[in-house]
Amino acid sequence: MAKNLKFTVFLFSVLLITSCGKKLIYFQEKDDSKSKYSNIEMAKPENTGDHIIQAGDNLGFKFNSDNPSLVTELKNNAGIIVNENGTLFLPFVGSLFISGKTIKEAETFIRAELEKYIVNPQLELSLLSFRVTVLGEVGAPGIKMSPGDRMTIIDALSLSGDIKIDGRRNNIKVIRQIGDKKTVSFLDMSSIDVFKSNSYYLKSNDIVYVESLPKKSIKDNLVYVSIGTTMLNLFLIIISRL
Repeated sequence: MAKNLKFTVFLFSVLLITSCGKKLIYFQEKDDSKSKYSNIEMAKPENTGDHIIQAGDNLGFKFNSDNPSLVTELKNNAGIIVNENGTLFLPFVGSLFISGKTIKEAETFIRAELEKYIVNPQLELSLLSFRVTVLGEVGAPGIKMSPGDRMTIIDALSLSGDIKIDGRRNNIKVIRQIGDKKTVSFLDMSSIDVFKSNSYYLKSNDIVYVESLPKKSIKDNLVYVSIGTTMLNLFLIIISRL
């Protein structure tokens, strides 16, 4: 009887620890469909020219004209950050409100403004980086700048020190401003299907929030397993000596 109880305790402990461990694994496949993911269907990133400019975006300018001195004055290799009020400042034309415009629209708009002061200006506008905010159970929450003109949820979590052991990996919130409304979507980092999500690629000023697991269950469960196993072993020792 004692041996059977010991085996039951051991099996229960293994199952509980295994179930907790699964919650920490990224990109899991369904057991019955592993061959399906030999080629993963990926979400498609937006065309950079269609990116809607928002505050905090870092924009790059390639400028040319017949006057070399004007090119020097407008040149800025580090890019120009869009202010919180949606404007940016350029020599000759001053402050321009461009928030809400796409990269293509802003390029046409700025070129038209430059033409008021410069003959035949040549301008190419690009997105160098943008910001997102990562909050919750991550190693280093805060505002993160994209590594380029694109940023995935994996980039954001990596820049934030990854999800803590107490973070809920299967219900990550992505809060996004679209016009006058905010939308909320959810990502499951434990599933390989995350690569197909419309929120896999983040956008300017997205908020990523990683919830805590209920009662921080992983730590709690591991503690309970240890305590429970110790108490049951003591109980079995007592029974074996009766």
